[in-house]
Amino acid sequence: MNGVPEYDLFGDVLPAAPPVRQPRTAPAQPRHTWFFALRPGAADAARIDAVAARLMALHGVTGKRTGPDRLHVTLDLVGHDDLAADTLAAASAAADAVRLPAFDARFDAAMTFDAPSGPFVLLGGGGLDAVRALRTALGCALADQGLKLPLPYEPHLTLGYDPRHRVARTPIEPLAFRCTGFSLVRSHIGLSRHEVLRSWPLGD
Repeated sequence: MNGVPEYDLFGDVLPAAPPVRQPRTAPAQPRHTWFFALRPGAADAARIDAVAARLMALHGVTGKRTGPDRLHVTLDLVGHDDLAADTLAAASAAADAVRLPAFDARFDAAMTFDAPSGPFVLLGGGGLDAVRALRTALGCALADQGLKLPLPYEPHLTLGYDPRHRVARTPIEPLAFRCTGFSLVRSHIGLSRHEVLRSWPLGD
């Protein structure tokens, strides 16, 4: 033990004991996620949730719906868990610098993304160009604050989750909502709760 050889009763050196392996501890899961998002107003959220129920039933998606309170289009991830005050200040300063008009976000397709949780989402073509422009402007402003560089982006709105059933991209009757601002959101992971921390208007 401790590098000193041990001997048996006849004076022969005993073989060294194998090293004791310490159990591997799983990395801690984040409790919060912070992100910028477009969120439909209450009336639009209720309407989209009703459409989600019909679409999921039509395509055999039996998992849990996102729900009207959490419907959103993610623009950019800021971080996880408790962010440093300077990171939040930089993110807010980046959002302050964005100046774009209000617009309609228009979706014309639905599908399941290839992820273990099976997100069932709405997508769009040219009807989401204004969302892409906002995301690019915000991503560049975040980079100017030293936070991150914008990456390739496919805007989408998650209606629900079903890990057992997958839906290929399918056209739907166009669905739109008016975007008059964007928000910084803190998601409480596992609690199905989104907390809006601050919002920025779009338009004059």
